[in-house]
Formats: sequence, C-alpha cells, structure tokens
Amino acid sequence: MKRRRRATNRQSAVRFTSTLAGSSLLAPPSSLPTAAWIAWVLMVMTVALSTTNPLYLGVVLLCVILVGVLAPKTGTGVAGFRALLIFGAGLFAVSLAIAVVNGNFGIHVLFTVPGPAVPGWLGGLRFGGPVTGEGLVAATVRGLTILCVLLAFAVFNGAASPHRVLRAAPAALFHAGLVVTVGLTLLPASVEDLRRIREVRALRGARTRLRDLPALVVPAVSGGLERSMRLAEAMEARGYAATPALRRGPQFVGALSAPLLLGATWGWFYYDHLRLAAVAAALLGAGALAFWTWTAARSRVVTRFHTEPIGGVDRALIAGSVAVSLLAIGGRGIGWPDLGYNPFAGLAWPPFALDGALVVLATGWPAVRLMAAPATASRSTPVTHAAGNAAPS
Repeated sequence: MKRRRRATNRQSAVRFTSTLAGSSLLAPPSSLPTAAWIAWVLMVMTVALSTTNPLYLGVVLLCVILVGVLAPKTGTGVAGFRALLIFGAGLFAVSLAIAVVNGNFGIHVLFTVPGPAVPGWLGGLRFGGPVTGEGLVAATVRGLTILCVLLAFAVFNGAASPHRVLRAAPAALFHAGLVVTVGLTLLPASVEDLRRIREVRALRGARTRLRDLPALVVPAVSGGLERSMRLAEAMEARGYAATPALRRGPQFVGALSAPLLLGATWGWFYYDHLRLAAVAAALLGAGALAFWTWTAARSRVVTRFHTEPIGGVDRALIAGSVAVSLLAIGGRGIGWPDLGYNPFAGLAWPPFALDGALVVLATGWPAVRLMAAPATASRSTPVTHAAGNAAPS
C-alpha cells in the first residue's frame, strides 16, 4: 500500500510538473543574461534612430526579426510580438498616407493630390499638392525606424523577464526601474485580457468583427487601469520603497545634469564651432548624473539574494553593444561611419558601404549567440522515467 501510494504521488507530481512546463510559469529561461538584452535593445534603438539610410534600416529590421525568431518566448510573448508588428505596420502605412495627404517637396513628382490653398502664416502646412519620390522615401525611412524600435522592444519584452529587469536596475534608479517593469508587463497583460474577452464573447455566440473592436478594447483597458490602481494602492499602503529624501545639494546637481546633456547634444549636432564646449558640457552632465546616482544609492539599502551570472563572452558582447551605440551616435558628428542619407539631394541611390554594413549587422549578434548556446534540456523525461521505474508491478 505504501509503495502504491508513493507511486501515485510521484505520478501526480509528474503530471503537475508537465502541466506547468507547458505553461509560461516554468518556461525555459533565456540563454542570455538580462543585461545583455538591455544592451541589445538600447543598441538597436540608437542605431535605428541614428540611421536615415533605408538600406541600413532594412538590414536592422531583418536582424531584429531573426533575433525574434530565435529568442526564447512564451505564448504571451508571441502574441505581444504579433501585436506590435501589426501596430508598427499600421504606423508605417500612416506615415506614407500623411506624406501623400500633406504633399511634399522634390523634383521627382509622381502625382498630384488636389487640395485647398493654405495660408502661408500657418507654417507651411499643406493639404494635397504634388507627391514626390523624395517625400515618399523620407516617409519610408521614418516608418522603418519606428518599426525597428517597436519590434526590438517586442523581442525584449518576450525574451527578458520583467522581474529580472527590475533586479538589474541600480539602487538609485529603483523607482524608474519599477515604472519600466510595470510598462513591460502592460502589453502581455493587455494581450491576455483581449484573448480572454474574445473567448468569452465566442462562448456567448458573439462574432468578432471590426465594428466590435470597442467591445474588446474598452474592457481590456479598464481592467488594466483597475489592476494598476490596485497595485499602486497596495504598494502605497505597505510603504513600499519608502526612502528618506535627498538633500538639496544632490537634488540640484541631479537636476542640473539634464540641461547640460541637452545643451551638449544641441551644440554637437547643430553648431560645429561649439564642439569643444559640447564635449565639456557632456562630461559635466555625466559627472553630475554619476554624483546624483552615487548619493541616491547610498541612501537606499537593497538586499540581493541572487545575482544573475554574466559570462566573459556576454560581458564582451555587452561592451561591444555600448561601443556600437556610441559609434552610431558619434558617426553623425565625425562623419564615420556614414549612416545618413538625404533623399532630397537629387534622389540618388542610397550608399551601402562596408563600415556602415558592419555597424548595422552588429544588431544581430543575439542570433549568433543563441544559435551557439546549448539548448535547454527538458527535465520532464527523466522524472517520468523515474516515476515509471518506481511504479509497482
């Protein structure tokens, strides 16, 4: 009787473990550390926003899609990636539609959209007019940039755990990390709410059509807001992350870092004779921000029970991502690598050089790392085998 009872308990445990393994609760962890995913998504955002060449943006988009295919994800992550893909494609179409409706400048006129005359004191606003190839190419560049950034965040949202992202945040940026974590969990929760509402409507015999979209979106949004309010009230009632306020000196220094960094960016990109002053302002802003971070970290006590290990290869890849990001930002100022393209300068064919291609190809390094990483072994088979051996004859 005891052997039979033990075997029954083991078989129940095996079934319970197999059920959890098929769900997202025991999904296989990411083969890349969280810091690597953060460095990658920031690199993709920097390269995409620094590039105006449609050929380079196409390479970045293909690299992001390849990483999204190989990255580990749950069912909710797949749904979130699909939702952001549809949303990005919609924004791409809207960018082209706005370029057609507003008309644009250029010498290669494709067709003309009739529209009313708009007074000049409205700042050059136009409705209709000639639609040129230069304007459509510029709208395509804007749409590709938005699509690359959205898909990169979709891959990051499905591959990296939001709780690990929160644990990886520095102590001084804990509140900002908490806000980012809530934002990362918003999309999967909204997708799950939409799926649940759609299933309930299907069980009641209601059809899902385009005009029924408000009946799906409004309950999901209201449910997400209500869940966020409950979480905020519970955290406020428990005094979560309550810390003493900083002194006025560190607060003033931290607030001073923002105008210094903005002024440095403005002077670097728009005034060639202020490059040296821009570098000095950037160093002062970075120093002020580091001082504020160090002071805020000293006023907070954080207990870490587990630190995610980062191997030497991953550390090198993270450093390479930071270097590529800095190279993409500084390339517009120093002229190397040349990632820019101006379609209004005669609508010439976009250049595709080796140095620029290597920079944009660097956004696909997680695909190579994931293919080289060993596959996660499943633990359900050995447990089932042991349970089978323990079964009574």
